[in-house]
Amino acid sequence: MPLFHGLLLLLGALLASRVLSIGELRRRFPFELLLLIGSALTIARGMEASGAAQLVSDFIQGYANGFGVMGAFIGVYLITLLLTETVTNNAAAALAFPIALSTAQAFGADPLPFIMAVAFGASACFLIPFGYQTHLMVYSPGRYRLQDYVKTGLPVSLAYSAGVLTLVPLVFPF
Repeated sequence: MPLFHGLLLLLGALLASRVLSIGELRRRFPFELLLLIGSALTIARGMEASGAAQLVSDFIQGYANGFGVMGAFIGVYLITLLLTETVTNNAAAALAFPIALSTAQAFGADPLPFIMAVAFGASACFLIPFGYQTHLMVYSPGRYRLQDYVKTGLPVSLAYSAGVLTLVPLVFPF
C-alpha cells in the first residue's frame, strides 16, 4: 500500500474513533502551507511550459555576457536565491534548474557548477519566512515579524552566499 493511502486510512480511523476531531484537524493542519507549496510548484511548471524559463536564461546570458561564465554563474545563483525567498525551495529549484542548464549550455560551460548554484541557492532561504515551510510554521505562533527574519537572516545569507560563490567554482570548475 502506498504511504499516502496508508496515511489517509490512519486519518480516517483517527476521525472515526474520535481520537481526532475535524475542528482540531482544521486548527493544527497548516492548510496555508499546503496552498503555498502547491501554488509555487504550479507556477514553476507554468514558467517552464510557457518558455519563461528560457526567456530568463536569455536575459542572464545577455546581461552576463560582459562578465563571462562567472557572471552567468552568479546570475543563476542570485535568481535562485530570489526565487527561494519568495516560493518554496523545491519550486525554486524546479524553476531555476532549466535556467541554469540552458545558461551553462549558452556559455559552453560545464553545467555542474550551475546546477550546484541552483542546489545551494534553493537552500538559502534566510531572509523572509515565506520560502521555507518551517519558517512559516513558527512565524505566527512565535509572533515573529518580517523584520526579525531580515535582521537575523541577512548576515547569514551574505556569509552563505560568499561561501557558495567562492567554493563552488573551486570544487566544480567551469
